Amino acid sequence: MNTGGQVRHGKRVRAAVALATAGVVGITGCSGGRKKAPPRPLTMVDVGTAVTAVPLLHWTGSWKAYGQSLTLDLRAMGDGDAIGTVTDKGDSAQVIVVDGSRVFLKAGKAYWRHGDTKAADVARYAGRWVDEGSGVWGAALGDLSPRKLGSALKVSPVSDPWTPAPPTQTTTPLPTPSDVPSGAARFIPDDSQSLPAGTFWASASSPHTLVAYTGVGLPGEKEDYDPPVKQSTLSVRAGSVQDARAAYTELAAQARTLPKTMVIESGFSTDFNVDNVDLPSHCRSGNCHIKVTGHNQSDEHRSVQASVDVTVYGSRSMSGGSERAVGDCVAKLPLAAPGKTVHGSCNVTDPRVDRFWNSVPGSFIKIAYWDEHHVISSISAQEAFDPTPLLTELTTRANNPPAGQPTPSHTP
Repeated sequence: MNTGGQVRHGKRVRAAVALATAGVVGITGCSGGRKKAPPRPLTMVDVGTAVTAVPLLHWTGSWKAYGQSLTLDLRAMGDGDAIGTVTDKGDSAQVIVVDGSRVFLKAGKAYWRHGDTKAADVARYAGRWVDEGSGVWGAALGDLSPRKLGSALKVSPVSDPWTPAPPTQTTTPLPTPSDVPSGAARFIPDDSQSLPAGTFWASASSPHTLVAYTGVGLPGEKEDYDPPVKQSTLSVRAGSVQDARAAYTELAAQARTLPKTMVIESGFSTDFNVDNVDLPSHCRSGNCHIKVTGHNQSDEHRSVQASVDVTVYGSRSMSGGSERAVGDCVAKLPLAAPGKTVHGSCNVTDPRVDRFWNSVPGSFIKIAYWDEHHVISSISAQEAFDPTPLLTELTTRANNPPAGQPTPSHTP
């Protein structure tokens, strides 16, 4: 599932070997007989500027994450808006991204059965819009939008410009995508740069926008931790204002179907805290009633419902040391609004409780000590959601898609 694009001041950038790229003219004569200076090499700053200026980027390709192979068809606009599909083993999900930080996904049961989604959650998610947080299968799809990606690619040339690598340099983790045009400039960032390890391809002709990426993550700002995304192979095509307007119109239409109560996909274990598990002094099989109290400590507009697994242990000594597991039960607590405390309970009916009690010595007085261990076994979350403001904003963007200023052609 988490994302500036500039290298910090003073950080040196080791340049790849410079190469005069296709589409950049060589030294030519002029009418006065004097030779022009050699043309300035194309740099990734030029590519980042070109990416920032386009209204839409249409991505297709694949990546691997958490043992799954995913394919992507995504149109990304502006600062982090996108619409498209993610497919896992032939099962597709609709995806919309808003402002790079809100990802909503809708899919059937077949899609949700992939990965480690629990059966109860599959039934709860299927056919509904689900809040995915900021990413899908480890991929922050909002980072593929023109302005976000362009900013990340415009690495400051502190020492030497980041220029294309020579064709003989083969330190690329994956094969070249089949649709990379002939003569495309190939860029390989070194380890000192704030971009993921991989290879970027840019069009040889002006305005030199990005056409493909292969690498260990997604193109964009490199994370400080090891990301779950592996083996990405993505192709990209720049779209027009008309393309962006059409994509925004579809995005607004999808937003119109978002529910007022949104299901949140991943379990937020930090949102719920178990405050107390109360054990009875006389625990017997069928009469061992466990009370559980907890509260929702989320500071967001998120309600959570937790299930708590409780294991009961019996001991003949107050100091423990001879504890024996005698049974367990699951307390399903009610839905808790943010900041609210809820109570639940469950009964241990395991015959081991009685067997342990009968093994306690004493003809007239028996003393047993009971202890417990609990764990939140599952947690589901939902939030109140008002799609009206979002729909209004997306409709406005459809009428006037955000785009940067036209970028000048690369010239010597």
